[in-house]
Amino acid sequence: MGKNMLQKVEYFGLVLFLFILAIAGYRNQIISFGIPLIVVTYFLCKDLTEIRKFTILIPLALLLVLGTRIGTGYGIIHILRDYAYFSFPIAAFMMGYFIYRYIPMEKLILIVVLFGTLYSFVYLFELTFHFDTLFVGDTERTRYGVGTGMPLPVLATIFILFGQRYLKEFKIGTLYWLAFLIINLLVIYYFASRVYYLTLLLYLIPLLYYSSTSKYKKIGNVIFIFVIAGIIGVIAIALSGDNFLAEKLKNSITEMFMQSFEDYESVVHNWRAYELYEAVNTFLNGGSFQKLFGFGFGKTVILEYELIMPFLSLYEIPIFHNGFAYLLVKTGLVGIVLELLFSFLLLYKGFKLSKQGDNDSKFFFSLLLATVLSFNFSLLVVNGFFSGESCYLIILAGYSYAQLQRRANQTVDEKI
Repeated sequence: MGKNMLQKVEYFGLVLFLFILAIAGYRNQIISFGIPLIVVTYFLCKDLTEIRKFTILIPLALLLVLGTRIGTGYGIIHILRDYAYFSFPIAAFMMGYFIYRYIPMEKLILIVVLFGTLYSFVYLFELTFHFDTLFVGDTERTRYGVGTGMPLPVLATIFILFGQRYLKEFKIGTLYWLAFLIINLLVIYYFASRVYYLTLLLYLIPLLYYSSTSKYKKIGNVIFIFVIAGIIGVIAIALSGDNFLAEKLKNSITEMFMQSFEDYESVVHNWRAYELYEAVNTFLNGGSFQKLFGFGFGKTVILEYELIMPFLSLYEIPIFHNGFAYLLVKTGLVGIVLELLFSFLLLYKGFKLSKQGDNDSKFFFSLLLATVLSFNFSLLVVNGFFSGESCYLIILAGYSYAQLQRRANQTVDEKI
């Protein structure tokens, strides 16, 4: 097979994998975990020296070392699951880098918009099939009847709003973009997911700032402040209601932090907070070594209040909604420091590269900033950084970082 033909096959293979992640990744974690691993394995087998380009991932690689234990007696399934969860962000980030080598910025933005909109159509079809109507007024029914979805429609919305100058070459009419925007926003609403609402907000803020200061240099900051004030007003109005969504938003802080539990009813009402409570108790009951380096992969947390559900009873849990608690139990305080160090280094190096690059570098740093903020926030509530649902977000982080590196290098070469 000729070199050009091989590159075409690799290009279409990457697009196909992105399509599968968009359509089936949410329903099957094995797909979300497996595809990045397949892609990374393939490209590293082609050229193992590529691994030297990923020094930014050293803190995440150290987490794998930190969680490794010998002779613990933990269940093999739990151990393998933890290896998969901790390996996932490494593989997804590297996949984003390899995608950058084959798919130009304009095409990737178009792919995200089209695949995000396609996923939204699939979600609306499932919703219509489940309720016999598309117009479901109660988001509690859509959330628990169809599911909370994945963040791809959020990314599609962001790129429709802020990526138009990269999408012009495809000559798609304004009415189509408007239809895509409405469909994705409708699906995000039906998700009834606080995580995805805040994810949308975390992308809106830095990209609004980038857009307003780029287009309107003299009054950009003023426009940005007015828009943010408007967003805060909308949020305040939403929180003042007494519907399911408003109650879930109000309860968010309670679920993210520890509290006392006196009976089974309080446990069921704030299950995520109870998980955190038991995880921290397990951490505190460990010795100095466990507090620093964790109990290792495979460790489960024993529940004082057994969770009884139809066809299932839980007396121990291997993973938690709170990703920082997950890190704390498996890899200790050092593990949390390593994850935060990775986030800091990614933003610090990304910011330095954006200063050395061209105007588009600011756009990519805004994406990188929003992505890092999003997956760190999601760690508080849905273990997002280690969850297959975040696959597109972490791929985007790897892609944006690779773009920043290339543009900074190009600028240096041009000066020379």
